[in-house]
Amino acid sequence: MAVDYVSPVDLSDATLFSWSQASSDGPWLAAASSELQVIDAEGAVLPGSVFQTLQDSTSKQRRATCIAWHPALPLLAWGTEQGKDSKTHHSAVTCLVWSAQSSILASGDDKGRLALWRLDSSSIPGLLMHFAAAAPGPITHILFGYSSGASSDTDKVTAYYSVAVGDSSHIYCGNTDGHHNKIFCLESQAALLGLFWHAAKGQLVSVAKTGDLCIHGEEEEGRGWQQIVKMKIGGGAGPEGPALMVAWVGDQTLASASGRDDIVRLYDLDTEDNYILRLAAKHSEYCSVDEDIRSEMSATISSLSWSAAAGILSAGTSTGRVAFWKHEQSIALTSLSSAPHMGADPSVHWMPQRGMTVAGQVDDVAWGRDGSVLAVQTGTTIHICQRGLLQRRCCGALAAVQLSAHDVAIESMQGSDTLQVASGLQIRGLGLSKTHLLLHSNTAAELYDLTMAPPQMAFAFTCLQSLAPVLQGHFLFRAEGASIEICSMAGAVEQTLVLSQGDGKPTNMEACSQFLFVFTDAGRLCMWSLTGREAKPYGGAGRVLDLPPDLFLLSMRCNCDGSKVSMLTRQTTSSQQQSQELFVYDVQTGTISVCSFGDEGVLRCPQQHFWDAEHPLLLACELAKTGNAQKKRTAATAEAAGLEVAMMFATPQGIVLQECQPTEACQGVVAVTAPFLYTFDITSEATKSSQRQVVHQTVMHTFIGMQNVDRQTSRALLDFSYHLAIGDMNEAYKAVKLVKTPGLWRSLCLSAVRSRRHQVVQFCLDNMEDVQCAQAAREFGRVAEPDAWLGLVAMQLGQVEEAKKLFTCAARPDLLNKLLQACGEWDEALRVADKHDRINLKATHFRLARHHEGMGDFAAAMKHYQLSDTHRQEVPRMLFEAEQIAQLATYVTEMQDPELMCWWGRYNESLGQIDTALEAYQQANDAVALVRLHCHQEDFVAACDVVEKSDNAAAAFMLARQLEATEQVAEAVHYFGKAQRTNHGIRLAKQHGMDTELLELALKSSPLLMLDTAEYFEQQRELDKAVLLYQKAGKQRRALELCFSGQLFETLATIANNLTAKSDPAVMARCADFFLEHGEHEKGVQLLMQACQFSRALDVCDHNSITLTETMAEAMTPGQGIEAKEREGMLKRIAKLAKQQGSFHLACKKYTQAGDKVKALKCLIRSGDTDKIIFFAGVSRHAEIYTLAANYLQTLNWHARPNLAQSIVTFYSKAKAWDSLVLFFEACAQIEIDDFRDYQKALQALQEALKYVQKSQKSSKQAVIASLTRRSAAVTAFLQAQQLFGSDAASAVQMCNGLIVELSSDDSTEGDIVEAGVRIGDVYALLVEYWATHDGMQQAHQLLERMRITKVPSGPYIEATTVEAVYQVTAALM
Repeated sequence: MAVDYVSPVDLSDATLFSWSQASSDGPWLAAASSELQVIDAEGAVLPGSVFQTLQDSTSKQRRATCIAWHPALPLLAWGTEQGKDSKTHHSAVTCLVWSAQSSILASGDDKGRLALWRLDSSSIPGLLMHFAAAAPGPITHILFGYSSGASSDTDKVTAYYSVAVGDSSHIYCGNTDGHHNKIFCLESQAALLGLFWHAAKGQLVSVAKTGDLCIHGEEEEGRGWQQIVKMKIGGGAGPEGPALMVAWVGDQTLASASGRDDIVRLYDLDTEDNYILRLAAKHSEYCSVDEDIRSEMSATISSLSWSAAAGILSAGTSTGRVAFWKHEQSIALTSLSSAPHMGADPSVHWMPQRGMTVAGQVDDVAWGRDGSVLAVQTGTTIHICQRGLLQRRCCGALAAVQLSAHDVAIESMQGSDTLQVASGLQIRGLGLSKTHLLLHSNTAAELYDLTMAPPQMAFAFTCLQSLAPVLQGHFLFRAEGASIEICSMAGAVEQTLVLSQGDGKPTNMEACSQFLFVFTDAGRLCMWSLTGREAKPYGGAGRVLDLPPDLFLLSMRCNCDGSKVSMLTRQTTSSQQQSQELFVYDVQTGTISVCSFGDEGVLRCPQQHFWDAEHPLLLACELAKTGNAQKKRTAATAEAAGLEVAMMFATPQGIVLQECQPTEACQGVVAVTAPFLYTFDITSEATKSSQRQVVHQTVMHTFIGMQNVDRQTSRALLDFSYHLAIGDMNEAYKAVKLVKTPGLWRSLCLSAVRSRRHQVVQFCLDNMEDVQCAQAAREFGRVAEPDAWLGLVAMQLGQVEEAKKLFTCAARPDLLNKLLQACGEWDEALRVADKHDRINLKATHFRLARHHEGMGDFAAAMKHYQLSDTHRQEVPRMLFEAEQIAQLATYVTEMQDPELMCWWGRYNESLGQIDTALEAYQQANDAVALVRLHCHQEDFVAACDVVEKSDNAAAAFMLARQLEATEQVAEAVHYFGKAQRTNHGIRLAKQHGMDTELLELALKSSPLLMLDTAEYFEQQRELDKAVLLYQKAGKQRRALELCFSGQLFETLATIANNLTAKSDPAVMARCADFFLEHGEHEKGVQLLMQACQFSRALDVCDHNSITLTETMAEAMTPGQGIEAKEREGMLKRIAKLAKQQGSFHLACKKYTQAGDKVKALKCLIRSGDTDKIIFFAGVSRHAEIYTLAANYLQTLNWHARPNLAQSIVTFYSKAKAWDSLVLFFEACAQIEIDDFRDYQKALQALQEALKYVQKSQKSSKQAVIASLTRRSAAVTAFLQAQQLFGSDAASAVQMCNGLIVELSSDDSTEGDIVEAGVRIGDVYALLVEYWATHDGMQQAHQLLERMRITKVPSGPYIEATTVEAVYQVTAALM
């Protein structure tokens, strides 16, 4: 159990207080207003820590307005009302905030100025940046923004701050690079209450006093900030309403509360969950006295604070109570009873803790750096609060237990009167000997003489805060620097033990009758032997203990002979993060063993550890369950329900856990002395009297039933347990084989069951000589789960509670349910069945109903029969057997259950009460029973009316049989049909010649009845009806035979239209022949296709010009299962027919499927679909296809479509048709000359042709090369002449005349002119145009006359206007 240490400090003028954050010093509390004071955790003002705040030039004191501790150094910054002496601030400083990286300090004043400072190597701040807000106003909040998981970057820091301007708050951003801007504005009618940084998302969270919550995030690419969420949180109030309080909890949760209720509201900003924590509903369970419960029931929340180090949310109340909730990061499903609470409600992660009480309304709460200390402000008083474990010690038969922060009870464990010692110290530890009691705080110690009545203080002395003194026998051990002083009971120093410089300074001490153990800050364990007159070093220099570096040693305990030392540790980073491991150091071997208590998802932290007073290997550890492992408890057992004691053996192989024994109605363990465990209880009513008894004796589970044995038997049982723990069954049996105590093996079996040792249980059962138990154990062997088997054994041994626990651990709610039923715990059985064993829920209700029936409680029995869904049979049986007919009638009437009503009707019918029975059947809507009774009364009209209204087939059948019996044939046939009993209706219709009704019934009947009726109609020569029934029954062939024989053409057409692909092929073929004979070729083709006669279908299509559609072609396409040649032939026939009919695309598809891609392309070419031709040729990869496609593309206007020309070149190239490609380029060149007179492009085409002709394999390749070369040369010469006209006209004229001479030789023909590559008319035109534009009309006229003489037309080459102009000029000259 924990004890609270409260140190009130009266600071009437202090308005600001804050805890230091440096891990190496303190914790210290700074309180400031007109003066600054630093207070330690005991409430004492540190010497020399009172400073007067600065004074201005008028000697007026400047009150402190804000204070802030450095996060890593014992350095405090504070701001004052006037800033005239400051480099940056010239008005009151309103905010001071250190960055988490410990290098930057941000300060803000009431004029909107922000300054960023950095500490130098001498811890003196230097100004980095200062900014001024656009609209002046007081800075109310400053925070530093860091991304989640970002590394420490002390060179670049971004600060966000809010400036209050009127009714709005302007949010600014500034960093150490000098960037500063306003990012957004909060328009609110109330001041800003809180500004928080959501690191995981890089967002700013703001809360106004009216409860308006806004979340802003930065847009992508730095385009500014936008509002993401705006909502109203609970608790917000107007200017005159209760104040709203907010706290940033963890990484993503916002907590809020107001002074008008007892509710803390939490909002998870990531999951959008919102939930509440309530003082009265939850926390009162953890108060220790009724006054606290009443206080919290009427309290309202007045302050809110969060400790990140401890993971605790605190709420101060108006009644002086401080409530705590601890956040558990992982919740373990440890039992069936806890599973229902583990739903989607996030509040289950918050475990209420025991609260604290101070005097007055709580105004504010501030947590220390590690969550071990907090300051509570009530008015002008600050209460420094700490919490620690109640201390307890044992020496022989004497025990000392701490009752409160200042009181200790001393009591004999044999049950004698209790002595009480009151001290002025805040007791943090105690020591006990047979004659003296040692009490000490963090700074002082007192020694009391117990031989005097009442006990008197012998002497007092100071002690180190980090090292508690130790009392052993007649000596007192205390530390002074690096030495240990051994003092007498009178306070005289008798010996001083000095530690070497290498050993370090002592941090922990423990002593037994033989040894003194000292642990140092260097991680060494030093030992001295105390067996002589003086203490002597034992084992040489201090031994280095191989403990993890992040652990801090809390306490040490040594066993009775000093051979082993147990140690408890905690994390060095937090006083709240206690380790879940216990270390044991073996003095002889120098090894360390570890026992972990954090397995199986249950958080169990060791709090105290004790060695057995006589057995050197037996170790007990007091464990505190946390998280969901704690069960709901009452105020009297507030903390005991979360405690259990782990019994262990320190073996050479390590620490072996024997069992975990839960404590009941106690607050902790005092000592272990087998076979007893001594616990203390300071909450019971008995402790309120002066003769109270604090220490209680509890039997260890191993010794239940054997607690009164002699010392030798007790030792044998311990040896048995030890050998079992190390797995040595032979030695375990030897340890107890000579013990003849009755019930030994039964007791050992029970102990093994509690410690979950399956092999030991079986071993004990084999030695119990209890036939009944042995037989039951063999039968239980069918159970798969080991814990369930142990539960069954425990049940057989009469340990019902243990069996319940085992069934729960084994997750066998079915067995637990049966056990609870057998124990008569019906409510708990129903709860277990409802939550975990729903498959047996109705069976549980049924057995409970039988139980109530046996007890005569019919009302309860009826309720549970209903819940078990057996009330329709069991309730009438129960009440009928009890002769409670009137109650039965009332029950049936009230239930209005159809099945019960039917039973009630049958019961009254058996009594001859027909009217009552009819009424019951009517209410139950039982048409069969109503028809049966009406027919019995020969009221067929009423029976028919019932059948018509209910449409009940069974009722209709019953009525039909009755009508048939009374020879009402027509009505009987009708109701047989209504009852869907067509066989009976058909039988009657045949017997009485009712053919119309017969056909109607037959069409609704089964195929067999249809065939039977069809044969009947065939015999009656009613062929149309027979054909219809044959067709309906699936006998198509027989129906067609009757159609052919009876010349029923219309019926035959109807049958043919209804034929499907699943019909008989022979039938379809015969119908096809019928349609072909009558000129219905399209129907005939369809039927032939369905009959798979594809060749014949194609012949019909060919001869009768029936269009072959793609659907028909696909239907006639053979599958992959037939021979390839046959399939190819059919595909080619389909393709040929499609080609004949002009369906070229279909023909292409079928030729492609047949593998004839050449014909397929030819069909595409006939279709003229250029795009598909290009695609088909591209994917076919066939030389002939490439050539065909290129040849086709040359027939198009490829010159106007460059992609076609490219495709032609590509296809010829892929086909390696170089000669065709050469001809194509020659054609290109000629077209460029003839159509466009573009000799440049013609030259390029000739050069391409010359390149590809090199690849030709023809014998005439050289002649082609020579021809192309000559043509290229002529074209080149012509192009050169064209170019020379701009620079050297004479040479150009000479070259042109030479070309004319060459091209107009007497033996030149038209082919030679083409072969030349240049048209003579183009040369003439070039000269004529030149002379016409350069005053050479006479020369131009001569050229024109020469063209006329040589029969070279001028029209294709020379513009008519030019020719006309030449002739006009020359005529004038002549």
